[in-house]
Amino acid sequence: MQKRWMQDAYYFFVAAAGLLGSSAVMAEAIQPHCAYLPIDINQYGKQPFKNPPDIRAQNGSLDTTMTVQYTDAGTTTLGGCPLKLRTYNGQLVGPTLRVGQGDVINLMLKNRLPVETPNEIQAQFEQENRNAYLSTTPASFNTTNMHYHGMHVSPVGNSDNVLLAIPPQSDFRYEVKVPADHPVGSYWYHAHAHGSTAIQVGSGMAGALIVEDNPETIPAALKAANANEKIFVLQTILYDQQGELNNITSLFPGPSDPTPENCKNQGAMDTWQCSRRHITINGQIVPIITMKRGEVQRWRLIDTAFRESIFFAVEGHDLHEIALDGNYLGRVDTWKAGTPIELQSGYRSDVLIKAGMKSGDYRIIDQAASSRKSLRQINEPENLLAILRITEETDDMTLPTSEEMAALAPFGDLDLRKEAVGVQEVAFKLGQDVKGEKNYFQVNYRAFNPNHARQLQLGAVDMWSLTTVGDPAAIPNPIPPTPHVFHIHVNPFQWERTGPDSKPQLVWKDTLLVQGPAVTNVYTQYRDYIGQYVLHCHILDHEDLGMMEVLEVVNTPVAHAH
Repeated sequence: MQKRWMQDAYYFFVAAAGLLGSSAVMAEAIQPHCAYLPIDINQYGKQPFKNPPDIRAQNGSLDTTMTVQYTDAGTTTLGGCPLKLRTYNGQLVGPTLRVGQGDVINLMLKNRLPVETPNEIQAQFEQENRNAYLSTTPASFNTTNMHYHGMHVSPVGNSDNVLLAIPPQSDFRYEVKVPADHPVGSYWYHAHAHGSTAIQVGSGMAGALIVEDNPETIPAALKAANANEKIFVLQTILYDQQGELNNITSLFPGPSDPTPENCKNQGAMDTWQCSRRHITINGQIVPIITMKRGEVQRWRLIDTAFRESIFFAVEGHDLHEIALDGNYLGRVDTWKAGTPIELQSGYRSDVLIKAGMKSGDYRIIDQAASSRKSLRQINEPENLLAILRITEETDDMTLPTSEEMAALAPFGDLDLRKEAVGVQEVAFKLGQDVKGEKNYFQVNYRAFNPNHARQLQLGAVDMWSLTTVGDPAAIPNPIPPTPHVFHIHVNPFQWERTGPDSKPQLVWKDTLLVQGPAVTNVYTQYRDYIGQYVLHCHILDHEDLGMMEVLEVVNTPVAHAH
């Protein structure tokens, strides 16, 4: 019952928009290999793993141009389906941007998507307006900007400013100054214009952003593992039976039990759960990673999906976690074989993997997960992500020790719990009106409005109390408190998790699954930068439909009552 609200919302939209044509008409429009059928992995997958192309800073500056454009359906396919999707540079994954501490990212973003007609823009608005109570007019689907996710950089001007809107057929020059003491690690960039984020990221508009290690100061074993590192941009690229993505309702969850009958009956075939699309890595379906026996590699895992829990595991292999959301742990946390690394939308985890001494193929999987762990609160089946192929060759490498990694912890043994004074609260609200026709996507009972900002004091240390709420009992078929993914820009926060030794440990993150109605407390300090930025749910259609709030860090003395 609890998922019916989303299914009904989807069916209501499709019917209202006049999109439920006859099956004959719909079948005629289906592109070859784009039907909602399982993808033949043996035919369309199992190619050698490819890292995305690298763009590296030179002499303190990363200078590049990135073009937002549709893919060429004549040359770009997934599972044999010709694609017309919004992308960076016409590729299904963005290039990896590599910078050092103190560098500047000089990035010219050229939006070459076509200008929509007023009627097209109105139709896009109605898609969102029919499903949510909006407080502001969202951007058109071809309007964009860029967010540097997890980076501790200025949020204003032409830096990491997600309140910008870069319309089609225009250019914008970003200048992002990376502090000299910025934590090294795995970050990412993606489209973030309010109203078009889910459509664009769901099409693959994302890429890795790496703040590079100093090879002179890291442990030798880590330096060796970095030499053959793998970038995993984990994606849920969603496309319809014409190879396109133009409906925000496609990004809704779909039925909780996605049987062929349920998918058909609810008019939800366009959703991820019903579409039979496959999780990709860097635009590849089930790529093959080759390692020698005993070899150690660094894998940078980045969950760029618009709404997907990934429980990452490698058959028969421990995962040695060294960083979370970009920040080094200052130790090696070894998750034993069979215990997955949890990735939610926006999460990153850096792991070292040491290939076993028995050659052969090992599955890299998204483990089956129970409803209590899953973002969608349903039992999730196992997904095959990739294959680790261990050759007969041997290169018996060593892993760094926790003692060697300790010096890399970016904030030492800082414990903000001891310093926090103020309290901030976030209640993610997903509810519906009395008739069940429209939903509320809110933070603290307000939909996103760029003119409403929560003020924070520069330098202050606050506890943030996070929870989710649903409908009151008086609502027919009330929506329960569902999980949401808290993400805040500019400053990371501390959170207590259970480590592999079953003991509590304090870690730094910038994105966190919040399981309502329980309350989760995190701790942060507003350092270095004043100006406006946002917090939001990183389920990206939730963000587009209003689940976002503007924050403003100010540097004015707080008046105290005497």
